[in-house]
Amino acid sequence: MPGAGSEIERAETIVAAVTEILDVAHASDKDEIVLHVYADDAACRLAHPAATGIDNAGHSRIARTAARAAHRHGFDVAVRYLSEAPMRAWIARQGEDAEASHDFDGVGETLHGDAALRALGLRAADLKEAPRKPATGRTLAARIARWATDPAADEDLIIDLTEELLSLRLDGALGIVESMLEPEDYAYARHAIDFLASTHPLGEPGKEQQAVLFICPVMRVGDEPRDPAVPSTLQGALADVARDQAFKALILAPFWIATATVARLRPTELHEAAEALANGLEPPVPRASPLDRDVCLFGLAVPMEPADEEDDDLAARLESWDAIVADAAGGGRVGSPMTLARALDLLRRVKLAIPDEPLEEADDEPGEATVSEGLLAALVAHLAGIGTGSALITGAEDGVLACSITDGAVDMPPEVLREVLAEVLLDGGALFVVPAAAAGRPATGYAFVLEHGEAENVSAADAATLFADEAPADWAAAPSAWSDAPALDYDPGA
Repeated sequence: MPGAGSEIERAETIVAAVTEILDVAHASDKDEIVLHVYADDAACRLAHPAATGIDNAGHSRIARTAARAAHRHGFDVAVRYLSEAPMRAWIARQGEDAEASHDFDGVGETLHGDAALRALGLRAADLKEAPRKPATGRTLAARIARWATDPAADEDLIIDLTEELLSLRLDGALGIVESMLEPEDYAYARHAIDFLASTHPLGEPGKEQQAVLFICPVMRVGDEPRDPAVPSTLQGALADVARDQAFKALILAPFWIATATVARLRPTELHEAAEALANGLEPPVPRASPLDRDVCLFGLAVPMEPADEEDDDLAARLESWDAIVADAAGGGRVGSPMTLARALDLLRRVKLAIPDEPLEEADDEPGEATVSEGLLAALVAHLAGIGTGSALITGAEDGVLACSITDGAVDMPPEVLREVLAEVLLDGGALFVVPAAAAGRPATGYAFVLEHGEAENVSAADAATLFADEAPADWAAAPSAWSDAPALDYDPGA
């Protein structure tokens, strides 16, 4: 849930939640989506005990966005209004089953129609959209719109269209494109254009690599001004500990930019910033003020093949990245680096109330297993739900992968985590989960077997045997005891 993180982190959380809600709704084959609204923060915390940094305002924002998205997809929206006292009574009646379900069936008042919208802070007018204009003629806007909606369109055509837009500085054409397309198609086109605009060749002639603009969001703590000077050692230090193995060379702007500035960047501005950084110049992007709290580190990244690193080395790099970036920002919560185009895409998807793009489907032979989006969402939600701890994934193409979980946040970009889990579900492997142990108590763990597109929770004895066979002997987070894996909050028949 949105909490103390950057607006970009909150956008990522909102988009993931809306995507999951719609996935479940489509799978349920029902005409109505029931969203929860809480009377106050106490009720919200009771419903989401494993998540920290959660607040009622953040949950309400997710519910409002989900309602708008659901309406566009043809669902009716109902609201279940919940307060703390009846929720506690319901949990007491459910006993051990309450922790697993938390659906609060029969609790509170269920609202429909205009009453449901009012409970969400919406009006019927908020759900109406202007009719789409036809994408006719040979204007740049029309050609972009037709590319976005034509399944047979040449994928490389958008490169030519983006170059035309940049050379003529026709950012204004994108407003016309938006009026021609459904929101999902517009987001698809803009993401492609923003990504191409934010790239620039880097390196010696004949050995150029295509670098891409990226950002690292930070929500600073406190109200004290940030030191306007960025340490001169920052660039080298970050290059040494780049958080994502896909990043090799970093060319950083010598200042922070405000997240509000990021949200307003147009394709020609992205292009000019990438060109400036590639040539060692200061990009024409306004600096963040020392009082800005929601800021982004700004730079170029050159993709490379993933490095073959031990898990401990990677974990140390993650900690070093967080520490260096947080120190340079004046302290605060550091989010995962991502391409600037992806950050803009997330912010746009929240504004337009549309789900994320689905994962690319694997090229399965007829009869082979497929991966359920609902199961992927359940696995990701389960990891976030343990609060703080560790997880180990075996069977991935790149070998054994480890991740840490802090306050419900996994230290791996959500799209990467879902792709790894999807790969292992198809090819076979295991997911070991180790929640943080209470003081003075031994760490315990449990495991799921992932294969044939399904996840099977295994017994304590089988988990211990599986761990001995598949996990590295030197995994720092290895548990001292095992328990039976809990059931996933997932209905395979839905």
